Amino acid sequence: MTDDVMKKEDDSIQYFLPKTSRISISSSSSSGNGRRRRFAEWLPWKLFQDQMNPDKANHGWFIGRYARECLHILPNLPTCIKWPFHQPSVLEWHQVDESLREPGIYYGYRPEVSSWMECCHSLFTANNETLNFWTHFFPTVFFIWRTVQLASQWNKEDDLHHSEYAHSFISYMMTAILYPFMSAVAHGFSALSHRARAVLFFMDYAAINFYAYGSALLYRSYVLPDTWMENETGTNIYLTVCFILSLASTALTCTSRAFVRDVVAQRLMRLAAFTLPYIWVSIPLFARLVNCFAYDESSSCPTPETLRAAKYHLCQVIVALLASFCYASHLPERVMPGMFDYVGHSHNLLHICGVTATLFQMEGALLDMEVRRPFLTQNHLAMIDPYWSVWSPVILLAGHVLLVGGFGLYIYWNEAATVECQKNKMKCH
Repeated sequence: MTDDVMKKEDDSIQYFLPKTSRISISSSSSSGNGRRRRFAEWLPWKLFQDQMNPDKANHGWFIGRYARECLHILPNLPTCIKWPFHQPSVLEWHQVDESLREPGIYYGYRPEVSSWMECCHSLFTANNETLNFWTHFFPTVFFIWRTVQLASQWNKEDDLHHSEYAHSFISYMMTAILYPFMSAVAHGFSALSHRARAVLFFMDYAAINFYAYGSALLYRSYVLPDTWMENETGTNIYLTVCFILSLASTALTCTSRAFVRDVVAQRLMRLAAFTLPYIWVSIPLFARLVNCFAYDESSSCPTPETLRAAKYHLCQVIVALLASFCYASHLPERVMPGMFDYVGHSHNLLHICGVTATLFQMEGALLDMEVRRPFLTQNHLAMIDPYWSVWSPVILLAGHVLLVGGFGLYIYWNEAATVECQKNKMKCH
């Protein structure tokens, strides 16, 4: 092959590559070695050695050059480091199916079909799913520890009345443990196959919507304003609608992945499916916060402890809105493509904000449990029917399992269509 033909092929490849890596695929290994040499050449101690040389001692030169080299190295740092495990190959955006591409993410995609061992190795190597896994795996461990700690504390009190009073909180904690766990599993092992990716994210969507119902149960038991608590019919309607919305949201999100082929339509459907239940679940909380901070603080937040709990809930709302903004906007990678392929992209921020919002929600509800316990127990407002606090979560979980199983069977039965889709380079799921 002549040099002119090679040059034309290289130019055609470079046209599809991001600006930060104008290199050909055939020279990727040599460029990786070059980046490692550049990284070793400009390590901090090399710059300090130059600074100790009287001929080069110039503080302005030192600071400017050090900052410039750090800015050049940091985006490529994951490919410069020799990781302790064998690093599976990562792909660029034009090498994966269009349905797997994320706006502004150019590099770090895992192969679309990987083995179990490759998926496990990928959790300890640099790719754009590594932090998505760990930002939900560690919170899962923490929530399990927190649940065990609180349950042990309440059991030591040997108070049957208090044990029944805490049933709703324990049910809520089960949902708070499940949603980050399923998210971590989905992000960690979605590269097994196209069908595995679909089914794992079905389970992820179901866990998120199950957590939404757990939040509604928590608000009904400990957080609602006093006047809302006294309206038993209204609270039952509130929980019934939350139950129905949870199942409907799971059906809508699974439909977006199983049947819809347009990527933009998929994301809009999921955004609507997650937003509408959150708004309905949080309406009583919004009413309490408005009463507490905008109108009559003395009646809505009569003690410093209730005011502190309201501040926790306010922080939870703010962080949850920030998480929704990150999910919908794909910032910051949309405005700086290729700079946040591994760390700091919008899905990382979504996970961090979501877990932080759960922590604020948990701490605020714990304060409400302790501060409002005399009023709620004396008036029998928090001692809701065991059907709501125990059996309804079990029934709802069974409903989500049936939905996930049904959509999963649809994906399995359409295996031939999926294979044909891959052959024709269509948007496979």
